[in-house]
Amino acid sequence: ALLKKRVAGPARAAMRRQLISALAAEVHRIKPDKFPVNTVPLTKLDVSMMHFPGVTAHNFFRGSLDVEKLKASLARVVANNPSLAGRIRSADDGGLEVHYDNSSGCHFYTRALAEDMEAQLEDFDSAKIAQQPLDWEALVEELGIANTGPGPLQIDKDAPLLTATYLQGKRISTVSLSVSHLLGDGATKMNVLKLWDQEFAAPNSTTSLSGREAVEAIDAHVKSAYSAWSQAAMEAFYPHIYEKHVLARDLKQYNMVVVRIKEETMKNIKAAEAKHTEPGAVFSGQDALIAWLGNVLGAKWFAFTVDLRGRAAGLKKDAMGNAFMTWYGTPDRGPGQFSAMDVRNTINTQGRDGALALEEALFSGLEDSIDVNSWVKLQHQPQFGGTFIKQVRAIGSGALPFLFRLNYHVVYQPQKGEYVMYHFGLRNDEAARLQLAWRKLGEDSVNCVSGDELMTMINE
Repeated sequence: ALLKKRVAGPARAAMRRQLISALAAEVHRIKPDKFPVNTVPLTKLDVSMMHFPGVTAHNFFRGSLDVEKLKASLARVVANNPSLAGRIRSADDGGLEVHYDNSSGCHFYTRALAEDMEAQLEDFDSAKIAQQPLDWEALVEELGIANTGPGPLQIDKDAPLLTATYLQGKRISTVSLSVSHLLGDGATKMNVLKLWDQEFAAPNSTTSLSGREAVEAIDAHVKSAYSAWSQAAMEAFYPHIYEKHVLARDLKQYNMVVVRIKEETMKNIKAAEAKHTEPGAVFSGQDALIAWLGNVLGAKWFAFTVDLRGRAAGLKKDAMGNAFMTWYGTPDRGPGQFSAMDVRNTINTQGRDGALALEEALFSGLEDSIDVNSWVKLQHQPQFGGTFIKQVRAIGSGALPFLFRLNYHVVYQPQKGEYVMYHFGLRNDEAARLQLAWRKLGEDSVNCVSGDELMTMINE
């Protein structure tokens, strides 16, 4: 109940700014002809995403797109997946459910891009997003690009679980899609985007996404190989103790660092790590990136997000919902002495050896830890009959105060050859070290935003 009532002032302010801008947009409500009779119960993993913003991506195209085909193709996707058009309601048992009533439906916004705003959008390449992240967030909100927002803005309210925004300029157009994080994770959002793209190209070619019914069973199946203590520790730590630590933090003591990373730098990080591993050792670029980050920040333990889809026969790769696990580990050689193989071994054992990390998390909280997530493998670059340029993210100022206090690091790929990475929950000394480390690798498009700067932007 406490989580449902935490509708922060910043979230309200962000929604007001978006609403003022959206008033100038045409709004098209998309509803299935028939709604299901049964509601959709949300899982514990769904509810654990309470404070996270809608999973949102902005796709840029050269020239214009066929807006009527965009509407019609999205309507077919929603008809096949009606929970996208539902509303979050409190259930009698204290949980949450997707219900269908007279207010149900998705919102599709269309508006013309003023010439000056189009020029600003074109000017915000990946380097500038990293250098001026708050200006980027403000521009997205000024444009009225809708984000479903964090969970408290949706529960027992007439708040859509999917919003789409089409902006048309003289030279470029953008398609933005936001899906409630209570309804699904990054894979769900990208699967919906992929279906929309496919329906645009070939009407009536897609079917419904698979259900979330098997998520908790697969989660339990993977954890069944853990010790009883580890299972209890995971249950205790996330989300309850985790959120308690986050919400108790003073926003003004934490920072966000954003960096544009060139492909060459990613390769250099992996090559440098290979010099310190046994010949023939197999690890990924993401393993090397996590190890590098843990060494720069002197972390005692690490965690990363793993998609459960496809890891067992009962959960299909197109399952809707929040279908992920967090796997925990520690560096074998001690704090701040990471190897990529520490990460790879955690993957190979499916998180079974996370007891030391969980013990540290339970007794020390989030300090001196890193939690890493990657969107790269999940991303779908839509075509919609046009010429795709890039895919970028904006977090949403209503959710930034929560994310600022997380020890959380997330990376995505706007276009081939480059990445953007957000680093949240950094103390002043950590933010300074991390910026210096990126610059030593040759990355000059990096910037730090303090909690004070964030609150100034939100309160303007």
